[in-house]
Amino acid sequence: MHIGFAEKAGLVALAALVPFILLYLIRPRPKTLKIPSLMFFSKHYGRNKLLSFLRNFIRDWLFILQLLLLLALLLSVAKPYSVYPHDITAKNTVLVIDVSASMQAKEGLQTRFDKAIKKARASVGSTNTVILAKGIPLIALKEASSSDTRDFLKKLKPLDTESRLGDAIILAGEALTEGRVVVISDFQNTGGQDPEVAKNVIESKGLVVNFINVAEKEISNIGFVDLNLDDNQVTAYIKNFNNEQKSITLKINSDSKDLTISGNSVEPYSFTIPKGMTKLVITNNDDFQLDNTLYVSAPEEATTKVLLATNNESIFLKNALDASGLVTVDITSPPVFKTGDHDVYVIHNIDKKKILTGTFDDVLRKVEKGASAIICAQGNSDKIDYGDLLPLKLSEKQGKAYLIIDQINRFTRNIDFGSAVDSFFKATETRGISLVSADESPLIVLEERGAGKIVYYGFLETASDFKFSPSYPIFWTELIKYMTDKQELSNLNYRTKDTLILNSKQKIILPSRKAVKKSAHLLEQSGIYELKDRKLAVNLVNPLESDLNRKTSYGAKSVDYELRPVKEDRKYDFEFTLIIIGAILLILELFYIKFRGDV
Repeated sequence: MHIGFAEKAGLVALAALVPFILLYLIRPRPKTLKIPSLMFFSKHYGRNKLLSFLRNFIRDWLFILQLLLLLALLLSVAKPYSVYPHDITAKNTVLVIDVSASMQAKEGLQTRFDKAIKKARASVGSTNTVILAKGIPLIALKEASSSDTRDFLKKLKPLDTESRLGDAIILAGEALTEGRVVVISDFQNTGGQDPEVAKNVIESKGLVVNFINVAEKEISNIGFVDLNLDDNQVTAYIKNFNNEQKSITLKINSDSKDLTISGNSVEPYSFTIPKGMTKLVITNNDDFQLDNTLYVSAPEEATTKVLLATNNESIFLKNALDASGLVTVDITSPPVFKTGDHDVYVIHNIDKKKILTGTFDDVLRKVEKGASAIICAQGNSDKIDYGDLLPLKLSEKQGKAYLIIDQINRFTRNIDFGSAVDSFFKATETRGISLVSADESPLIVLEERGAGKIVYYGFLETASDFKFSPSYPIFWTELIKYMTDKQELSNLNYRTKDTLILNSKQKIILPSRKAVKKSAHLLEQSGIYELKDRKLAVNLVNPLESDLNRKTSYGAKSVDYELRPVKEDRKYDFEFTLIIIGAILLILELFYIKFRGDV
């Protein structure tokens, strides 16, 4: 410790103590009388006069209080300070722990994550914050005691996500104003900020950053690194990360396939998508098992029953409905209208005179219970009483108008409706959502009614070339799928970096079998997620996260690393402390004078 004075000239003020002491020494004192009977004692103690003087000097409490008061005030003028070493890492510690997929790689009998937890427990300070480095960094524990932090670390598990280590380090710098940041990882960063750049950024704020690298051995790995899904075809990409050629056995549900993959090469494997959930497994053992399993979810395609009500069958519409191969079309001709047990009712080119009273009311009741209905415009639609089944009111027929896509959804996306129609019905009092319009009048309207859906299809077959377009059968296939809630592959297959967004809060059963109820959920575990209406396949398929021997490395190896205290010199000013002491001494002096009876 070093003591100094910021204003050394202020030490001159201490000279004021000299007149104060002189005044004390020359002040009048009581006269001493010599009494013969006491002469013996005076002689005996004569040699201790100096000692007696000092003893009396010390016993004068008023003088001592005043001396200390003056000393404190005069020293404060010189602004004394001390410089002392301070351990800036002793109190606050932020642990940045990598919980990404690559930390599940095995090195001997333990994983990299196991080693990371051991190092984290050894690095705990008195006050700790834990930040998890994953796809989206998270402050998982804030300003916790050492015991609470160790309990938290004991329960912590790795996730199946990518690692944004640099972003987590930046977050640590924002969470800490003083102390040490300890980053424990295999430093296989797969996104976001570079860890070294992030370290330099927060070190510029005066924080201490230590890297502990738990990646110590070469990892043997073969795994799935990508997945491509077409309408009925799956292509899985398998990479051999080893330098030498490897032979593997690939199991697809109950079937097996032997493959040979050259060193550091990727091998595609394609197959037709089965219905439901498909599980692919690389049966060979390696050091990273997470990317050895791949799930693919496809719709449980049940045949959709469509009833086409028409008195003049259109070959274009009939072929479009049959195009998907997933639809059974029954045709009925009014006045016979077999509502029966159908999923979708399509009304097209009907004879107004043959429609029986209550026919459309029967269809509406089916819709409200969960079926769907599609009303196709025809030349005399404005003269037909569809009742409450029609989600708008038709007025006079209009001439040529250009088309506008009002909203993109599943059955209008990437569909070429053409640029214009030659004629159409003007519509008013529209319920539901307009998806396509002409001259500000809706041509395709979607309404949800009860448990079902209703669509008005306003393209007159004789007034539009849409029926000749390659998009025409695709439109009807996607429309029927939408009306019956058939799932697309893109709504059934995700990656662990994705977020599942639902229309409302739903119960989601995670691969760990834990259940949560959310409308949006960050997918951080690979495996099968179960919803009320479908099962989702979620996979890692990240070539960077599976590449566990990348050469970029940061920090000391965990076996060599030891945390050491980092100290800095700090300055403590005594000026304010001396003024406080002076004030206290002044109060004590007043109490002493009162106690002695001088006032």
